Amino acid sequence: MFKDKDFIYINYTGKDKNTQEIIDTTVEEEAKKANIYNEGRKYGPQLVILGEHRLIKGLEESLYNLNLDEEKEIEVTPDNAYGPRDPSKVKVMSLGEVRKQGITPYPGLPVRFSDGSVGIIKSVSGGRVYIDLNHPLAGKTLVYKVKVVKQLVDDKEKIDALIERWFSGVEKPTAQLSEDKKTLKITIPEKIFMLEDIQSRKLLLARDILKYVIDEISVVYEEVFTKSVISQ
Repeated sequence: MFKDKDFIYINYTGKDKNTQEIIDTTVEEEAKKANIYNEGRKYGPQLVILGEHRLIKGLEESLYNLNLDEEKEIEVTPDNAYGPRDPSKVKVMSLGEVRKQGITPYPGLPVRFSDGSVGIIKSVSGGRVYIDLNHPLAGKTLVYKVKVVKQLVDDKEKIDALIERWFSGVEKPTAQLSEDKKTLKITIPEKIFMLEDIQSRKLLLARDILKYVIDEISVVYEEVFTKSVISQ
């Protein structure tokens, strides 16, 4: 049994209950079998901080009642997933309007409009384009096979997990936690000094450390500039 702010790692595979089509998975072999494999995605157990609400409601709520190494199949209704399907979110536009936005429409094409709305073109006929702005999984009951494979208890391990999250795909900073747990020094590697979003990553990492690990701590970032760094 788990509680808010617990750090756990889960493996899961989610299916559409009606079609049995796999819609998401953390397991590489399952993704390849279902033809949804994404080379840019890192497969394997996913970090979940309970109460963070990064997962759909029904899936996250079910995790509180699981035990470490327990695997369970969970059914998630639309109300606890991506919501019911809303007919009013089917938008009709003229073919000319759509083309003015640089889109050549055809059924099944995902589109993003200048106002930020995202949808899927359902049909094109009679000079009209029908676009569904509902989430693709709206109205669907989903079934997840989920297993809790690991729990982090040590504060330093939790901090390292958050560093892995916010600095994914780049060289990782190193963290040094004081014995009294009042100060955390995070050293930023030279190679990522000039990342365009480095300040956002640092801010989000510090926010999550204070919110989910140790709420009374000073997070200090260290960036050491040497002659070799300046001359690059």
